Amino acid sequence: MRQKRISAVCLALAMGTGLGAGTGTALPLTALAGSPEFAYTAEKWASLRDDKLEFGEIADLVHEYNNTVIQNQIEYKDYRDQDKDDISDDYYEAAQDILNNLDYPDPDEAGFASRLSSYLSSKVQADNLMEKGDDNVDDGEIKKLGYDKTEAGLVKSAQGQMISYWKQVYSLDSLNASKQQAELSMQSVNTKLAAGMSVQSELLTARDAVDSAQASIISAQSGVDKTKESLCLMLGWTYGAAVEIGPLPEPELDRIAAIDPEADVERGLANSYSLKILQKQLANAAYGSTRDKLEQSLKSQRESAANGIKNSYRNLLLAKDNYDQALQAFALEQDNMRAAETKMAAGTITPNAYQKQQTSYAVAETSVKTKQLDLLNAQVDYDWAVNGLAGS
Repeated sequence: MRQKRISAVCLALAMGTGLGAGTGTALPLTALAGSPEFAYTAEKWASLRDDKLEFGEIADLVHEYNNTVIQNQIEYKDYRDQDKDDISDDYYEAAQDILNNLDYPDPDEAGFASRLSSYLSSKVQADNLMEKGDDNVDDGEIKKLGYDKTEAGLVKSAQGQMISYWKQVYSLDSLNASKQQAELSMQSVNTKLAAGMSVQSELLTARDAVDSAQASIISAQSGVDKTKESLCLMLGWTYGAAVEIGPLPEPELDRIAAIDPEADVERGLANSYSLKILQKQLANAAYGSTRDKLEQSLKSQRESAANGIKNSYRNLLLAKDNYDQALQAFALEQDNMRAAETKMAAGTITPNAYQKQQTSYAVAETSVKTKQLDLLNAQVDYDWAVNGLAGS
């Protein structure tokens, strides 16, 4: 059994260049998916295997191509239908294998000290395995719950990364607008300097502002690229693959307004992977210190999960308020922009003042977009807290 597991993990690692996080290969390689061809329709497979990432595809991409998930799927085949005693026996067998191969070194032979150290290390390892066998409360169902929890966490992480990607893109747009304003200001100082209405130090200051804006853009672009690369590798694409990142859904404002937090706390506790695992472990535990620890952990985890859901709800409401405030600020900037355009047409505003208003408008527009993404991220966090990851 242990050899099977070792072989399975090695197989997954060998295939890892096509299965997910860290390395990847082109998604159209059917054999490298976690599920058989009949798991989806031809249209669904085609959508998963194209080079465009859609937010709604993330869960399926993680399930099919993430390396960690694939390794867990392979490993679970050896745990399926096993009870607590079966898994304990695996620990005992592994310990016995080590003990059977242990020979106390001859003190008169060269290298006695290093051999003794190796002997003692192996003995400790065997003792630890025996202790794990004695204390084991896991079975095949618990292993499956653990793998499901890991997969859910990876989906949540990928969703967060995709939101972060677009937030960084919008911030980059704002930085480009700020650079344009800095360049226009430098041109204005240049004109004044030529007319004897400015000094060299003002030009140097304006040039520094342009350089600083350019440096911020370079840094932000690097962040965008890194986030995209990490996200794509996590979902199975190869390093440097030309992947189009699709648009994000908008926050579900009506659903957010209709949330019943108390009911969701109860639902979240019932769905919690951590609580399900602890409850099953407690059922497998014999009376004694292990059972006492599990009972205390279950009580503590319930409190943590409930508080986690409540905190996620508060964060969701705060994100909604911030989004509403950004919308109000943007509405004001829209009025100011319309007024500036009227003045520009009438020749009653300078190009520099008009450009400043354009920059202010762009910053307010970016703020709306980023606050909307913050709200979407808070909604994703809350949904996952209710759907199994509370307290994780």
